[in-house]
Amino acid sequence: MFPIRKKEKDVVLKDGHHRVPYGPWFDDLNKLTNEELMRMYNVISTGSYEFAKNAWYFPIGGDQRCPIMIAKGYKRPTTSNEMIDFQDTALILEKQFKEFVDAWDYGKITTRDIENAILELFEIRSIKIIQD
Repeated sequence: MFPIRKKEKDVVLKDGHHRVPYGPWFDDLNKLTNEELMRMYNVISTGSYEFAKNAWYFPIGGDQRCPIMIAKGYKRPTTSNEMIDFQDTALILEKQFKEFVDAWDYGKITTRDIENAILELFEIRSIKIIQD
């Protein structure tokens, strides 16, 4: 059935529901749309791509995109102009998703953590949709 969570470890949301605490990176993940989360989830669950770490500024030597770049739908740059755009975009996303990027780059979270967090977000969002 459903996993039972210990209440002392739960975080109470504004709507009164409980969720497992993941950390500040979870809040950054929550900024993504359902479509973006689904894109990231599909890549993780199929194992079809290995996300890069610390590849925000110089994406040379192959396809090196982090989970946020994949979620946002950014493709690997193939020209020098695309690389400049990639670097500019990466700087913006790095600031917008700082907690997530740091947790990913420093190995504080794994793809399994991200996958579980995405499922948690889908659960929270679907409960909210049903209640409205």
